[in-house]
Amino acid sequence: MPMRTLPMRTLPMRMLPMRMLPMPLPSPLPPIGTSGTSTCRAAESHARQAHPLGSRRKARRFRAWQYTLIFALGLISLAAANCWATPSDAANFTPDEDQRLHKLQERLCDDKELSCAAVSALFADPRLTLYEPPPPAPDQPATAQARKRAQRNPYLTPRFGLLTPESLERCRTFIAAHAHSFDAAYQRYGVPKEVICGHLRIETNFGIPTRLTPNPLGTRPAINQLVSLYVRKPVLRNSNSRFLHRQEFALVQLKDLLSSSQKFGWDLFEVPGSPTGAIGLVQFEPSNFDIAVDSDGDGKVDLFDGDDAILSVAHYLETRGFDRDAEHQKRAIYAYYGGHYNHDPNKFYMRAVLKYASEISAYLKDHPVESAATVNSEPAAVSKPSADGEN
Repeated sequence: MPMRTLPMRTLPMRMLPMRMLPMPLPSPLPPIGTSGTSTCRAAESHARQAHPLGSRRKARRFRAWQYTLIFALGLISLAAANCWATPSDAANFTPDEDQRLHKLQERLCDDKELSCAAVSALFADPRLTLYEPPPPAPDQPATAQARKRAQRNPYLTPRFGLLTPESLERCRTFIAAHAHSFDAAYQRYGVPKEVICGHLRIETNFGIPTRLTPNPLGTRPAINQLVSLYVRKPVLRNSNSRFLHRQEFALVQLKDLLSSSQKFGWDLFEVPGSPTGAIGLVQFEPSNFDIAVDSDGDGKVDLFDGDDAILSVAHYLETRGFDRDAEHQKRAIYAYYGGHYNHDPNKFYMRAVLKYASEISAYLKDHPVESAATVNSEPAAVSKPSADGEN
């Protein structure tokens, strides 16, 4: 799925100020001098005048109490600074963004399933970076020609190259490399290899860099993408409700991402993602990680691994109702991209997946996979698009 590259702005760390409440001190008090030494001397003089007997002992006690108080206040201030450290910068970070970032950290810490210490460490990490929001899309195409272009399936354009021999050969090569997983996906979930290939080709081109998509898996950490979604408000007319919706989406995804990080021991700054935080060959958003499949049983899901990706796509489609019924297949494939099936007249993504599945089925007949003797020997019937791919 094509993604726009956003400009990046790296922000230095800044410690948030902490408001300290005044603590009551014992009375009577000596005048506070300009240094610790003068303070202690003043205390000794005052003690001798008020209590001639045992003045040295009382002075020592006072100094010990004073140093203990200073040490305790220092520890409290340090703990507060570590807890609420944020990557903000007065020149590049607005007060509203500063407030949103602070609020986001509080909301994540309030989640009982997350470690607040881990959340605080994440927000204090200098690798936490915010990006500018994408430019606003026009409300509608300005000209008739532009409106006509908007009605064309972007996945079926020559530039995207979905149906080229090179594109089809990538699926054939992927099938040969992961024949066992394709077979398991069909046996467990009833999803044929052609449909799985359609999703992996459109989502990330099987993870293969090309001129059009040199970084199909993304270059920016998913954690930074999601924090930016929550904090940075795009300049849009009447965008308040949209922004609030986007913030709630980002919060849910961040909670699931941090939960998976704690479970699997991920370094989140080493996990690239899309502008909406989608991850891996399958481009699963964190809220779908519970559907991902561990293919080798090692207890860890790796969405960048081909075998895990194949089974995860098949499992997702099965949970969305994929079976031998053509209409059920369409709805399950459409759900992978998201949207309102009954109100979307175009259904570009669904139609592109089905078109690719149809084309690769014919391609494999002419170019059989040598090691695929057991792969989908009796494939499920796949809904076929019309000749132009527009179903």
